[in-house]
Amino acid sequence: MKRLAWTATALLIGACATPQQQAETKERGERLLAKTLEGRVAGPAQNCIPTGFTNGPQVVGDSLIYRQSGKRIWRSQVGDRCPFLRDDQIVVSILYGTQVCRNDRFRLVDRGSRIPSGDCTFGEFVPYDKVR
Repeated sequence: MKRLAWTATALLIGACATPQQQAETKERGERLLAKTLEGRVAGPAQNCIPTGFTNGPQVVGDSLIYRQSGKRIWRSQVGDRCPFLRDDQIVVSILYGTQVCRNDRFRLVDRGSRIPSGDCTFGEFVPYDKVR
């Protein structure tokens, strides 16, 4: 019952934004994602990535970004798997072992209110490498 209350609260907070604010937030996220991936080429999608050598995740647009090195970034597109995703939230991953995998769960926590969202799931992980 508590989970349902938290999820409803998180959805209501996101629903308070006007359609114009939602569109502006989405556009800002798309611009930031394009900038993040600029000069990089996508490789084949993977189901899992090891977490020991990555920094992240960071919410960028409709995706979670893990930075492996200055050369490689991993992107997991989660927008459809997490409708209340916003770039000002803290990502709390639920890990089992040394990898994060597609369909593993995570939550988002609102920075101001510390209210957690319902569970979301990771999508595939696509590597983006810098073009030389």
